[in-house]
Amino acid sequence: MKETLRWLPIAPLGIPHAAAEDDAHNGYFIPKGSLVFGNSWSILHDPVAYPEPERFLKDGKLNPEVRDPGVAVFGFGRRICPGRHFSDNAMYILTSSLLSVFDIGPPLNQRGQPVLVTPQMTSGLLSTPVPFKCTIKPRSTVAEALIRDTQMDEVVIG
Repeated sequence: MKETLRWLPIAPLGIPHAAAEDDAHNGYFIPKGSLVFGNSWSILHDPVAYPEPERFLKDGKLNPEVRDPGVAVFGFGRRICPGRHFSDNAMYILTSSLLSVFDIGPPLNQRGQPVLVTPQMTSGLLSTPVPFKCTIKPRSTVAEALIRDTQMDEVVIG
């Protein structure tokens, strides 16, 4: 999840804040009331902090020496998202729950062979995935029974 949040942040420009008073930063004057954006995308794609920033999970592993993307994903300083820990935990629980009961894979062509999917995102103030096809199947009969017990079967299995 951390690499996904770094690679394609949901709010690339962060959430705008208003300067509470006149300020200066690196020689630039920022008048009171000015909108200030913390450019999360730029921070999370800094090649000094994240070598090869456009590449997703180099070598398939998180590098423990690379800065945690949480420094920019949830905002900054006093205005950092107060729900960031809840969000992190909810994303972890949701992702682990889904991956524990479903096999999720690429779409299949008419011969049943996998079709390569190229990830695409919308651009703008918020960034979301462009709809794409995939296959989602219960991992086993036990997993399917668990899904049906949670009443999610109507949503996912049909």
